[in-house]
Amino acid sequence: QVPLVIFKREKEVARKLEFDGLYITEQPSEDDIKGQWDRLVINTQSFPNNYWDKFVKRKVMDKYGEFYGRDRISELLGMDKAALDFSDAREKKKPKKDSSFSAVLNSIDVKYQMWKLGVVFTDNSFLYLAWYMTMSVLGHYNNFFFAAHLLDIAMGFKTLRTILSSVTHNGKQVSTL
Repeated sequence: QVPLVIFKREKEVARKLEFDGLYITEQPSEDDIKGQWDRLVINTQSFPNNYWDKFVKRKVMDKYGEFYGRDRISELLGMDKAALDFSDAREKKKPKKDSSFSAVLNSIDVKYQMWKLGVVFTDNSFLYLAWYMTMSVLGHYNNFFFAAHLLDIAMGFKTLRTILSSVTHNGKQVSTL
């Protein structure tokens, strides 16, 4: 199974690349951390791995290649020159035989894997579940963490949220949520 967050992010990057020309006609702003992080993945060989449109790089090349130059676009997208040559006159090279261990190591696209980890670790649902699990585990050792763990559940119920927001101490309201 493909994590939904990876699929959605690949789809978003591929669509921005193909339809908006992002990273080709314009660059994301310096404040756009998500856009800067996505710049890391567009020139990897594995992208798009989980998105169904595997020819997005070729479509971008066809759309923007004439105006911006095929060499510049192929460098930006991480496409090798052999992938751009559609003629039959191309020489076929025999690949060297590698040992199985080195073949496995060479097949791993480290840049793409780092991008995937960054996407997963910055996803809000992942961060929520990680925080919840941490508080739950720490709650076995300290009651404060157990209470913090339960506070999240209490805030999910409208009635309990109203009660928690009206808690007073010595006639003064303690918290306003």
